[in-house]
Amino acid sequence: MINANANDIMWQIRLREFLANENNGVGAQGAQGARRARGAQGVQGALSTPSAQFATSMGIFGTAEFLARPCRLDEAVAIFRLRSSEWFPLYIIGGGTNVLPASGVIDGLVLSSERLDSLVWRVEGDALVLVAGAGCPLSSVVSTCAALGFTGAEFALGIPGTVGGAVAGNAGALGASIGDVVEEITSVEPDGSVARRREGFECSYRFCSLASPDRLLASVVMRFRRAVPGEIEEKTETFRRAREKQPRERSAGCAFKNPPSDAAGRLLDSCGCKGLRVGDAAVSDVHANFIVNRGAATGEDVAALMGLCRDRVFRRTGVLLEPEVKFIGFGSAEAWARAITTASMPAETRGLI
Repeated sequence: MINANANDIMWQIRLREFLANENNGVGAQGAQGARRARGAQGVQGALSTPSAQFATSMGIFGTAEFLARPCRLDEAVAIFRLRSSEWFPLYIIGGGTNVLPASGVIDGLVLSSERLDSLVWRVEGDALVLVAGAGCPLSSVVSTCAALGFTGAEFALGIPGTVGGAVAGNAGALGASIGDVVEEITSVEPDGSVARRREGFECSYRFCSLASPDRLLASVVMRFRRAVPGEIEEKTETFRRAREKQPRERSAGCAFKNPPSDAAGRLLDSCGCKGLRVGDAAVSDVHANFIVNRGAATGEDVAALMGLCRDRVFRRTGVLLEPEVKFIGFGSAEAWARAITTASMPAETRGLI
C-alpha cells in the first residue's frame, strides 16, 4: 500500500463520508474507517478488517482500503460522479474470478458488481432476449436458456464468474464467446453518465472495446435462438468434455491468452512449465495454462510464477504471452512481468512490453 500524502487526504475524507452515508445505500465497507457505520451501511472497522476483504476463485483474499457493493445502477452512478470530482484509485471486480489481488491494503476503492445481479427475459418469436446485470452469474444464463429451450449459452458451461466480467474479457470456449450473443451494453462512464450502446463496440478474442478500468459495464442485452431437438444436449456435452480437461483446484482460470495460431497451454507445456512452483502457487499438472493454489499462495506468488513461465516461453520460442488474469494493487499492470522478463530480452524488444 502506498502511504497517503497531503494530496490524498481530501479524496479519502470525501469517499469515507460518501460511503458512510446511509442514504447512499451503496452497501460499502472500508479498511480504514474513521467511524463505525450505522446499521449495515458505511465504512467499517479498522485497518485490514475482514469486512473490507473480497474473495477470489484462487482462494486469495484481497483487502480494499474502501470496498463498495452497489445494488442499483443509480448507486454506481453516484460513485462514479464522486470520482469525477475527487479522483481516487478505482478497481472494478465481479465475482472474483480471473482476478489476482496484491497482498496488503489496496489503495482506493474496489467496486464489486456482484449485487447488480438482476436477470429478466422475454421471448420474441424464435428468440430469447435476456437482460442481465453485471453481477448475474454466468451459470444463471446457461440454466435459463436451457430451461426455456434456447441455444447459444452452452459455451459458458462451467465458467465461473459474472456477466459483466465475461463481457469485459469476451469469455468463451471452443470458438464461441459471449460477444456472439451480446446485443446491447449499458455502461456507467467515467464522468458518471449512463450510456446504452447497440453498436459502436467490438468483441473479439478475449477483448471488448468498451472494457476499461474507468468504466462499469453495468448490464447487457443478449439474444439467443430457439434450439432444434437435441441441439442443447449435444452442445452441452461437447463443452462439458472440454471442461473435464481443466484442473479442479483453485485457480483464476487461464493464466495467459492464446497467441495467434497457437495455444498458450501447448507452449507452456512444451517449455516444461508443468511442475514449476513459487510458494504455494503451482502450474497445474493437468493443464499448463492454469496456475493453482495448493495451500496459502499469495498474489505475489502467482505473479512471480506467471513471470517465470512467461520468461521461459519467451526465451525458448520468442512468443511473449499476454496475461489473461487481471492484477489488482500491483501498481503498473505488468510491473511484475517487466522486472522478470526484460532482463533476458534484447534492448529493441523491451519497449514492446
